[in-house]
Amino acid sequence: MLKRSAIIFAFCAFIQIGANAQINISGLADFELRQAGEDSSPYINQTPGDKLSIYTPNLRLFISGNISDEWFINSALQADYYDGKELSDPFFSLLNINWTPDLNSNLLITAGRFITPYGSYSNKFISSQNPFVHLPMSHSSGLPVSTTFGHLGNGISDPEDITRMYGEDEKGATMVYSRMYSQGIRFSYAFGESKWLEIHAAATLAPASTHLDYGQYSSPAKVARITLQPVIWAKLGVSVSNGTFLQENAANDSLLIYDITSYKQKIKGADLTLNYRYYTLMLEWNSSFWKAPFYDPETSDSDSPKTGLAETDHYSAEFVYDLPFLVGAYIASRYEHISNGEIEIYQKDGSNNRINQIFRDWTYSRTRIEFVTGYKLQRNITLKGSYLISDDDGPKLDDNVLSIQLSVLF
Repeated sequence: MLKRSAIIFAFCAFIQIGANAQINISGLADFELRQAGEDSSPYINQTPGDKLSIYTPNLRLFISGNISDEWFINSALQADYYDGKELSDPFFSLLNINWTPDLNSNLLITAGRFITPYGSYSNKFISSQNPFVHLPMSHSSGLPVSTTFGHLGNGISDPEDITRMYGEDEKGATMVYSRMYSQGIRFSYAFGESKWLEIHAAATLAPASTHLDYGQYSSPAKVARITLQPVIWAKLGVSVSNGTFLQENAANDSLLIYDITSYKQKIKGADLTLNYRYYTLMLEWNSSFWKAPFYDPETSDSDSPKTGLAETDHYSAEFVYDLPFLVGAYIASRYEHISNGEIEIYQKDGSNNRINQIFRDWTYSRTRIEFVTGYKLQRNITLKGSYLISDDDGPKLDDNVLSIQLSVLF
């Protein structure tokens, strides 16, 4: 009901804007042919299942309108497969109002729902901007932590096991929310005509790993990204996010040792992009820390709740080569790794001292390699072929993926 009301409200708002301003409408549709291993799922390899299938993983309708020289509105109506094995109902992944002092200003203030300014992929959130078919593991690989229960017992990360033990709505959170949007207020400023230094800072309802449709806490999460490009061939980015990720829920009332706002995700990252003629190399690192209740449905005791402090790292290296003899064609590869991390599990005594401490691996390490070849058939049509190879130190999953993707901008 809330989604339907939001769609109706936004539609009426754009009709009102249209009486005084120009409305721009465009869209993006992805069509894919995929064959994947039998353990495939959206939270393992972004694939609905193991059957050879043709489907549309992303459908987006972009609508924007200028209210005046200083004010404009952006929106994106979207349906996708990120959250399950069926195409989702339409929802707004973007819906914001923006202010800039004038058309030539480098200052922009945004309020509403916008792309979270974290990591290099905040500029590659649609397939036509992403040289690969898959999102990086920082955005797509489920970890044993939940916005409802906190840390999930035994460090499991297989979505089927998580669903079986914790309920069908539990999948395990990712370092960065896969749909990459958040709600709040964002400040953006660029220095110089070349924009050699860009600053993006936002106060949002939730940190980078999740989203909330409405506020639950008195203090917002903070997200920021700074990029520095001193020369045309090199760009350095630094990103941070900090905020409460555990959501208010009757299911976790008995699990909390501290006030719910103490259970936070803190994530930091850095990325470096180097360009030389036909070659592009991008290196990225993310480190995510989680403070959350530790809950195992088989062993947890509500009379002796536990807290867990966990941290894990993600490393990624991407290489893209634009073929000089065939304009619009390229080959690319990406290597990435998530470490097993470490978790400290403890209880508290009457003096708030940590007792019964346990240190162990938090999850299992995993590695992924993707090989891609792509070709722009036209300016707005891109064809990609991809083979994704996965390996891990945990459950031996059959989750390699062969895919062909056609992205059409209209």
